[in-house]
Amino acid sequence: MNKESQLSFEQFRKEVLNDYRLACESREVSLLARKEVLTGKAKFGIFGDGKEVAQIAMAKYFNPGDFRSGYYRDQTFAFASGIADMEQFFSQLYADPDIENDPFSAGRQMNSHFATPNIDEDGNWLPLTAMKNTATDMAPTAAQMPRALGLAYASKLFREVEDLKGLTHLSQNGNEVCFATIGDASTSEGHFWETINAAGVLQVPLAVFVWDDGYGISVPRKHQTTKGSISTVLEGFRKSEDSNGWDIYNVKGWDYAGMCEAFEEGIRKARETHVPVLFHVEEITQPQGHSTSGSHERYKSKERLAWEKDFDCNLKFRQWLISNALADEAILHEIELTAKAVVLEAKKRAWDKYITPIKGQCRKLPDCYRRLLKRVMPGPILWHVPARNWWPTVNRFAAMY
Repeated sequence: MNKESQLSFEQFRKEVLNDYRLACESREVSLLARKEVLTGKAKFGIFGDGKEVAQIAMAKYFNPGDFRSGYYRDQTFAFASGIADMEQFFSQLYADPDIENDPFSAGRQMNSHFATPNIDEDGNWLPLTAMKNTATDMAPTAAQMPRALGLAYASKLFREVEDLKGLTHLSQNGNEVCFATIGDASTSEGHFWETINAAGVLQVPLAVFVWDDGYGISVPRKHQTTKGSISTVLEGFRKSEDSNGWDIYNVKGWDYAGMCEAFEEGIRKARETHVPVLFHVEEITQPQGHSTSGSHERYKSKERLAWEKDFDCNLKFRQWLISNALADEAILHEIELTAKAVVLEAKKRAWDKYITPIKGQCRKLPDCYRRLLKRVMPGPILWHVPARNWWPTVNRFAAMY
């Protein structure tokens, strides 16, 4: 929770139960979306299950004016920050070409590629300081990092360059932070290291969240990261009293309270002092594996899979709520059941919006074929043929050309 706010117990309880509701809803989105892909309604899916609690904690400190530069695992953050809703998520999964349904790319990008506009239809700047902003997601691993550096550097310029002070619709004295997310395996990319070095030199308000689930698809962390820990490797970048550099925090991806405390402290300091901060979020899990194109049961041991079940962030959050007398089994069970129903309805709405225009076009096909045949094969043929027999006839006709 934000330490600057004074919450009563009931307000606090309401907030954390709402967070649990969102965690359950986002998990249901992942589960249902995978089924939609595997049953043929969508072509590919990659989801943020296992990162729900971390991203809910992260979103608490994402303020109007801030920017996100992330990648395709951040659905919960998008839901929590209001950048996207569940229906829009499913519309993008189905590649709905209607910009009203998928406002991020009109079906052009794969799922969890979010974006917010910077300008209006006439090319005028929008009031970015009143908005929660995200640059469009990029599929190439670590490609989001150089852009995150640029967005953070913009805040530094707005604070230091006098001629920019008046552009308060773009920045409030450089108080905006860029939130960058990256998977642990992608920290092996050159873009990551160039960004870390440059941000440490420039001292810009950049907050990097490394989601560490111990694997890069099927490759264990020990085979791709020196010392088996990105935060350990980055110790040389840690800021001291007489040097530039980074603030570095280690947190557990299932520790709701611990992440809220660390994120609040680190992001507040980055916002005020422009010291970049990196959060190494460890013990993340992937309940459904890497994506719909594989099965983690093939490369993870039984012991590892059992550990992932025990340390599932939603389960640990649930246990924390009960142990701190914030909810009982009945309340949490009701939240979980409601989440399933809410997500199912969002999926149905998105599918109906996607499929209805297609069905409408299909209903027009017989008449289109009738007109086509009449033009190229005039005469009293086929007009009496029942609709159910048109397809064989059309196929025979197509074979002639």
